[in-house]
This record gives sequence, C-alpha cells and structure tokens, in this order.
Amino acid sequence: MRNAPLHTINARHEVKFALKLLIAASAISVSSACTEHESILFADGDSATVRILDAVSGRPIPDIDIRLRSGTAIGCEKAPCPSDGTDWKGRSDAAGRIVVPKRAVETNAIAETDAYAADLLDNATHREGGEWELELMSRDSSGNDLHPLKLLDSDSKKPLAGMPVSLEFRDPHNGTHNVALVTNALGDVFIPSQIAAMGKHSSIKMRGYHLEFIDFANPHHNIYFQPRTNHIGGPD
Repeated sequence: MRNAPLHTINARHEVKFALKLLIAASAISVSSACTEHESILFADGDSATVRILDAVSGRPIPDIDIRLRSGTAIGCEKAPCPSDGTDWKGRSDAAGRIVVPKRAVETNAIAETDAYAADLLDNATHREGGEWELELMSRDSSGNDLHPLKLLDSDSKKPLAGMPVSLEFRDPHNGTHNVALVTNALGDVFIPSQIAAMGKHSSIKMRGYHLEFIDFANPHHNIYFQPRTNHIGGPD
C-alpha cells in the first residue's frame, strides 16, 4: 500500500484542526446564549425606573428607604466610607417604584433596606415599557435564609412561571439528591441555604429546556434557560 503524499497529509491535518476550531466556537456560542441577559448597567438614559418587589409575595414594596451601594462602599456600615465607592439613598413611591440615577450604578451595585437583604442590582429584570423589576428577600432573623433563583427563557427573556423543575445537588457525604420544585408567579424558586452552601455541583432541569448548572456562589440570581427544539424546529 502506497503512503499518501505529504501535501495530502498536511491538508487532512488542516481540516481536522479547522473542525476542532469550529466545534470550540460553537460551544462558546451556545454557552454565551445560555448566559446572556439584559443588564440595568447598560440601560439607556441617565436614570432607570426600578420597581421593588417582595420576592416571595411578588407584591410591590411601597414607601421604603432604599440604599444603593457600589464599588468599595459595599460592606461599609459606618461613615466615613471609601471615597471611590458610591453610596446613594432614595425612597420608593406608593407603587414601589424608585428612579435610580445611572451615576450611582457600578458593576457591583447592591440595593438593600432595613427589612430586606441586599441584592445585586444587576439581578433586576427588564419589563415592557422600559421599567425594571428587582425582587428583594426579607431578612430572616432565624438564620435560615433562602437562596432565590429566577428562571427565565433565554429567547423571550420572560420568567418561567408555574414550571415544575428538578434541582439536583451533590452532598459530599451522602451522594446525589433530587428535589422537586415549582416556580412561583414571578418565575422564582427558593433554595434552602443548607443546599446552596454545598456550592457548585448543582443543576436544574425542566421539560422543554436544556439543563443548566448552578453556582450558588455567583451573586447573579437570574438563570436563563435555552429552549430545546426537535429536528423539525418545534419545541421538544
């Protein structure tokens, strides 16, 4: 059997290398599509209207003082705070809305009140009409805090409300467990802090969507799920 010419072998190697690059690029593209989300940090205009909601009840939180901290002001409880951080205060109106100036928003801005735990402002979701919504969790004095996750469709950016989901997590001592949950009217599920503390080896799956892995150490609570499609382009 004759050996293939050198130029043919090189061509085969180049094709294989090109295929590997294409596969890698496709994987990056799919990954980016799953995690892409709209961010209040890049909203148009000099300010953003944010409606503050109770994460459990879904009701607006009216007439409450809101503190927004950015940069090194995060974690500062007593003045004077570092000069390179932003510490802004405002108050929600009767409908729970507050107008936040963009100058007070940085990449790690958090919003908090005396009664509700701090949350990353970038967890706000965009609604029709240009308004944003941010859900805050009530502070739990017992220490049994819940970890909220908002599940959204990556195409429509709409919350996946009333959806049965399966949370799989790994206990380092007792193996893998599955918990059945249902999202509320806002598309939220609430994970016990004991499960969230187990960290990175967790995932959520639901019918019609690709499985998503969860890192509870990530301060972003919004999880975007990519719809499955069958071979003729319809929903799976």
